[in-house]
Amino acid sequence: MKKLVSLVMAILLVAAVIAGCGTPAAQSTPPPADSGTPSSDAEVPAPADPGSEAKSVVKIGFLSPITGANAAEGAAARNAFELCIKQANASGDFPYTIELVIIDDQSKPEVGAAGAQKIVADADVVVATGHWNSGVAEATIPVFKESEIPLLIWGAIRESLTSAENYPWITRSAPTDKQENVPLAKAVLDDMGYSKVFIVSDTTTYGEGNTAAFTAELASRGLEALGVEKVQEGTVDFRAIIQKAKDAGAECIYWGGVVTEGSMLKQQMHEAEINALFCGISGNYSEDFLKIPAEAAEGALIVKPGIVLESTDLGRKFIADYEAEGYSEPIGAYTPYAYEAGLILLNCLKQLGDSPTPLAMRDAILGSTTEGIMGTTTFNEIGQTTNVAAYLNVVQDGVWTIYDESEYASGTRTFPGK
Repeated sequence: MKKLVSLVMAILLVAAVIAGCGTPAAQSTPPPADSGTPSSDAEVPAPADPGSEAKSVVKIGFLSPITGANAAEGAAARNAFELCIKQANASGDFPYTIELVIIDDQSKPEVGAAGAQKIVADADVVVATGHWNSGVAEATIPVFKESEIPLLIWGAIRESLTSAENYPWITRSAPTDKQENVPLAKAVLDDMGYSKVFIVSDTTTYGEGNTAAFTAELASRGLEALGVEKVQEGTVDFRAIIQKAKDAGAECIYWGGVVTEGSMLKQQMHEAEINALFCGISGNYSEDFLKIPAEAAEGALIVKPGIVLESTDLGRKFIADYEAEGYSEPIGAYTPYAYEAGLILLNCLKQLGDSPTPLAMRDAILGSTTEGIMGTTTFNEIGQTTNVAAYLNVVQDGVWTIYDESEYASGTRTFPGK
């Protein structure tokens, strides 16, 4: 038996050796064409030049309403942010290509939340920035926090968005609704002397925040609104509310919503011949407001965040660069803030070298100091910008005019209600 086993093993060993050696014909057979392995007589390519290799990619998420009722504002912000990143990629200052994951949130919280999920699912994304609407920002913040992707808010102004609860993953480079209402209240209540104010607002978080902010400004001066009316987003008929304000003796109607409904309210105030000032904050500063007849838009007083861009070299350059791109959407109230958000994130990316991570970006944003078109931006202990600036604008002869340069400021024209 032992001899038989030894014989079988010897036979198997000889067969294995023969199979391993192969035949000369078999050795010369080229590999399949799709194997990726060159034949023995093929020319071997020279090693690639390391400098010719494609750069790695770092991605940034961007969210704004590019379609829908607020498309003009959201698309202009998208344009400005894309411009900033385009300039960065062309500069050669970064060891990778920066790509954008752009989400059209349509000003709808559920759409924004779904878009945020798409952003955080992309392993190349290290940071995100958005939104124009506070309600949409409220819907996406939990997504970014849970996924530990930092979100820099460039436009949504509800005060509660930046808080100890949302820190350190959520920061904001734009002023809050409360911060915008302060200079408006000073102008309307103190400088112009209006005291009989009627408040109209929508029921969104933006509207609720503005109503609370302006009500607080009234209370700090011992005043109380003649009435407060809240309407659903999309309301088109304000005539009954205007009549109520007229009957109450209102000298001023404060609008707490945005341009879509605000322009309708102003037009219907003109049609009703109510002798009252129309005022509000930045959500109404838009070319869309000027689509109503010029005589109806006349005298609308709106506070706009930031500084007068034309007053600085960087601001003038931004305007020139934006116009040179030929964008169809004009620069709106928050277009510069979207560009500024880009500058802040680029500043942080430069600090982190060639391997930025979400955690590193979070910490870089919190400790950053950025010199941009809005001035110097830093962040406080809850992630809110310390760079707060705003100025008044008025519709004069169908165009937005800086209030200090207008005939209303000089006294050549007067606001209604006085």
